[in-house]
Amino acid sequence: MKVFILILIPFIINISIINCLIAPKENETFLEWGLKNNLNISSSIELSSSKEKSKIHFVAKDDIQKNQELLIIPYSLMFNTSKLLNLLNSKSLNKQYNEFSKLNLTYKPNPYDFRKEGAFISYILYLIQKKPKKYKKTKFYEIYEKYLNIIKTYSFKSPIFYDQDQVEYLAGTHLSNFYDIMKKVYQTEIEIFNNDTYYKKELDFDDYVHNRLIVDNKGVNISNTWCLVPFFNFFDNDYSNNNAKYTIEKNGDIKIISRKKIKKGEEIILKAKKISNIRRLLLEGKTNEKLVNYFDEYMISAFSPGLYYSYGLNDIQYFKDYFINLKDEDFDSKANNIYFEKAELLGGDGSDNWAYGVLENNLHFYKEHFEKITISQIYDKFYDKDDRINIERIYRGEKKVIDDAYDKVNGIIDQFTEIQEKYMKDGKNSKNAKIVDL
Repeated sequence: MKVFILILIPFIINISIINCLIAPKENETFLEWGLKNNLNISSSIELSSSKEKSKIHFVAKDDIQKNQELLIIPYSLMFNTSKLLNLLNSKSLNKQYNEFSKLNLTYKPNPYDFRKEGAFISYILYLIQKKPKKYKKTKFYEIYEKYLNIIKTYSFKSPIFYDQDQVEYLAGTHLSNFYDIMKKVYQTEIEIFNNDTYYKKELDFDDYVHNRLIVDNKGVNISNTWCLVPFFNFFDNDYSNNNAKYTIEKNGDIKIISRKKIKKGEEIILKAKKISNIRRLLLEGKTNEKLVNYFDEYMISAFSPGLYYSYGLNDIQYFKDYFINLKDEDFDSKANNIYFEKAELLGGDGSDNWAYGVLENNLHFYKEHFEKITISQIYDKFYDKDDRINIERIYRGEKKVIDDAYDKVNGIIDQFTEIQEKYMKDGKNSKNAKIVDL
């Protein structure tokens, strides 16, 4: 009996949260709807709209001191997959989610794997976008209509939406590698939803991915489930330029707190996690100057086109299957293990000196590639100001990683050369030495 009661508790709580939400009235603003549903807002902040990109954000209405509570977003305002399906009350969608939840879907770039929840919420938002007449009749749309109208206006300058010329220009970069991974992730999800079990026709890639990025960027992990949080999207976030933070309370509420003194009129900006510009550009469409040289990983192929040319290789799988993470402290040793394994293919003797020579050859290809990149080339391919800034930062950071790795390998090769020259010199001196009788 106790076990049965424990199982019922989450269900009862979820239903009570749904029932207590009040749908907005026709002429009611989004903020008024939130306040009516227990949104707690400090008198020191207010909503402000910006002409630039029609942005809505919170600003300081008065001077704000450090550690002041600015906003509390109640858990009852948020929705996850379970609440979304309950409010839609669709047997077919519930059946689809049951099938979808059985699939094995994970991907490495996301440190917290909420891919299934994120993908299915994105799929539902896509359905609402494409079939508004059908879904406007649901309880979910009645309650969250104003929120949906706001988030659908968000745009992302992610490389996912670059044109073919711009994508090809990124070839040979780590950004290009990550782009390929993420595009494959989204295409795989779309292929699933194209199936007769789900949408039964082809989803538009750009529209689906736009919803996908909204869910990834505007969602929060609360109690190990991915939640969309109304009003949270009114806060921009930045790793270095910020004045506030958020905490997640035990009851699931989100609390916004000032990190330092904020002057009247300043925008409230939340502290963002430290992630590389490459990840942030692909997932959020922006970069940070102070993180130009920060990389959590940097993958290059152990068999660059330069090696294919130098050694007359033909099998393209080497390029696709063998990678080196240049942010590993011992990347050179790990790379050499690959070359030792392929010594016969590369016509080498399997010595350390030889392997470092192959690695240097491989890195030289990438080094030359980045040395050819110019600001004028970037401006020629990218017309948007933000795109130009983002790509220039990415290239500058990537070039330094390659240069540092190349310098390290060349330094080791120089040491081999010095030892070899010393050995030959010592050997020659020993051979020419006169025998002296003692």
